[in-house]
Amino acid sequence: MSSLLYSTSYKFITQTMVNLMLDSISTLTAVVAKPCGRPSCNIKLQKEQQIHRTKRPQPNEQFEDDQLLQTYEVLDGYEVEKQGYTNKCKKMMRCLSLPLGSGKDVPDCNLFEHRLSRQHQKCLMASNHRYITMLHSDNDSSIEMTDTSTISPSIAIKDFYEKYTKLYETLTILTGEIQTLTSDKTQLTTELSNLKSSVDFAHQEQLKLKQSEQEKDAFINGMQVNQEILQQTLTDLTQNIENAQSTSYDGTFTWKIKNVAELTMHAQSGRQPSIYSSPFYSSSTGYKMCMRAYLNGDGNACRTHLSLFFVVMRGEYDAILKWPFHFKVTFCMFDQSGQQRHVIDSFRPDVKSNSFQIPKTQMNIASGIPKFFPLPTLQQDGNNYVKDDTLFIKCIVDFTDLPKMLLPYWLNLNPGLPTDVQNKMIKTEAERRQENQQQLPISTSTPCG
Repeated sequence: MSSLLYSTSYKFITQTMVNLMLDSISTLTAVVAKPCGRPSCNIKLQKEQQIHRTKRPQPNEQFEDDQLLQTYEVLDGYEVEKQGYTNKCKKMMRCLSLPLGSGKDVPDCNLFEHRLSRQHQKCLMASNHRYITMLHSDNDSSIEMTDTSTISPSIAIKDFYEKYTKLYETLTILTGEIQTLTSDKTQLTTELSNLKSSVDFAHQEQLKLKQSEQEKDAFINGMQVNQEILQQTLTDLTQNIENAQSTSYDGTFTWKIKNVAELTMHAQSGRQPSIYSSPFYSSSTGYKMCMRAYLNGDGNACRTHLSLFFVVMRGEYDAILKWPFHFKVTFCMFDQSGQQRHVIDSFRPDVKSNSFQIPKTQMNIASGIPKFFPLPTLQQDGNNYVKDDTLFIKCIVDFTDLPKMLLPYWLNLNPGLPTDVQNKMIKTEAERRQENQQQLPISTSTPCG
């Protein structure tokens, strides 16, 4: 901005000075030039002045340092008309119209043409420059002029110098203002540079912060994934511990089913038609088994009965076991009212069915009793089999061909008793019943007497 103002001011002032110098030159030329008095010379002088006025530089034209001399180059092409005029003067005269003089002798009749020559114009400009320098350095108003022909040019030059001084003062003021603007520009440029540096630094910090947030989000997401994995692992471990604690190795298993109402709704909606119990074993190196229950029924028993099935699973010791699986399976749904009205049902495996062959997958196809218990009774409020939204079902695999009559006795035993105590009590009960059967025919065969 300051450079533009300086350039504009410089052009304006310089062009104004050129115009003033041209005015002064015109005045000096009019005063110093002394035509010979002929009408043709007067006409030529008027034409010269007209040419000078028309060749002044306009304000919007570009000014150069040599423009003042270039303005008068047009006078070199000026030719004095020769029509009606015959130069018969032979007297030689020296040009003395300026203090410096052009230093050339010319015929008196060609003196006017000489004053229009380029050499004379350069001498005229040198004379003006000398007077300006003298007035500016000495400020002496008593300069003596020996030639009376230079009095009028001195007045014109003094007036020009006054205008020149005013313009110089204006230029000095503008120069100071330009320096101030330049200083302001420098300061603003520095502040802008500092502000740009601050903006760049803030932008870099913002990028770093954004990158840090992205890394933090990625870390949090990774932590969430790890937490989910750990949670699943913990759930699996907890389930394994519970399964280990509840795992049976004697061919019997009591299944505690919680949240019966919710599981029944899932079965009715088809979201989870069936549920599996934890696995149990016939021995530590025996068969691996589990139960499968359809709380809304399966197949033809759908929506009418509770369906219970027995599943043979793949075990670690299947290769040394006897196949097919042929042991009788008994299901018992406990009466929780204390009246011991348990629901008991049994079935013997079909040895030709793939369900009881050595497992080739994780588990064989389930087989069992589709219509184990009617759903309306089981879903009735206040029934004796669902208490606190919990159901108990026991599975018994009979490896000893236990008599069917002993099953109620066995199931009515206290489940809290150790297994060996229960087996001892069952054995004792079996022996007692056998003795009663042996004594019954003897007592009936005794004759009355």
